[in-house]
Amino acid sequence: MNTSYRELSAKEIIKEYYLLALLDIVNGASINELKDTIKLYENNEEYEACAGILKALEISKSLTLREIKNIIKNGD
Repeated sequence: MNTSYRELSAKEIIKEYYLLALLDIVNGASINELKDTIKLYENNEEYEACAGILKALEISKSLTLREIKNIIKNGD
């Protein structure tokens, strides 16, 4: 099924950006880079993207890279 961005619920969009931000963290993105990204999305009023990235930043404070990789792998 080919679903467009507009057909996704807010919850699904948040989850997508959450997982993408976790992937960025695993691949070496800095906290400052992610915070800058949040500002860009905020300026464009894409608040679901902001919420997903913020969630990833918060959860990553208490997890190891291995645990983050497992979250990405399982789509949690």
